[in-house]
Amino acid sequence: MAALKLAQPEVLLIAADGPGGDEKCEQVRERVVNSIDWPCQVETRFLDEQQGCRRAVSSALDWAFGLHEQLIILEDDCVPHPSFFVFCAAMLDRFKDQPEVMQICGCNLTGMRPAQESYFSSRFGPIWGWASWRRAWQEYDVEMKAWSALRNSAQLDQLCPEPFEAGWRREVLDAVYRGEVDTWDYQWAFAKLRCGGLNIVPAVNLVSNIGFGPDATHTRNSADPRADMATQELSAPWHHADRTMAWQSADRAYLTQTVGLPESVWSLKGMRRCLRTLFHR
Repeated sequence: MAALKLAQPEVLLIAADGPGGDEKCEQVRERVVNSIDWPCQVETRFLDEQQGCRRAVSSALDWAFGLHEQLIILEDDCVPHPSFFVFCAAMLDRFKDQPEVMQICGCNLTGMRPAQESYFSSRFGPIWGWASWRRAWQEYDVEMKAWSALRNSAQLDQLCPEPFEAGWRREVLDAVYRGEVDTWDYQWAFAKLRCGGLNIVPAVNLVSNIGFGPDATHTRNSADPRADMATQELSAPWHHADRTMAWQSADRAYLTQTVGLPESVWSLKGMRRCLRTLFHR
């Protein structure tokens, strides 16, 4: 809330899952709403019953994009640098009419930084502080009904050009498709993959996720290098790229550093991954 007070948005949408028996839930909701002390149009969507990450977050985003053409989105464990909001607003305006761009990111998890530009394009986009448009969110399907057709097609290998990438996608998206993972974000990643969508990633990290720990829903390892990452300022004038296309080196860094895929097929880790992929197909 301190970051929002600095930004003072004119419109603020607040969504929360049901309490699930937690008596503190109502107190937190009241505290959040009562802390808004600047001129602001506030709309809330507080669920009575707990739905979990998959349904509660996806339906909240459906609701929000139904109200507005474009959004800047933060979850409660993400703390943005003040320049995050300025960057998102500028990039939303710049890329609003480029359908291949589907997301503006606040996180730069790999530390990859272009030589001169303020940002780069990537096939991968973390959702710890992000922005997008209704036109992009319309491709989202929480059930991923298109996955079964894409899974074993030649198109998947074309969309996943890096070593081990297609196999990793199959493992993760199979589990999500079967309902084994209570989440909403892999479905968004699938929508972007299916459409060949790009993500605009800032040259420096603009959002810190402070939600790592044993009480977290998914990110329980507090020693994870992505936990509590430092943020930096990124300000205008913006230095734009000549072309909007994925930076392959940054994509490879994301797969090896963030996902943990092997760098080489011929490494021990790579050969193990090859066997794992063969059996998983």
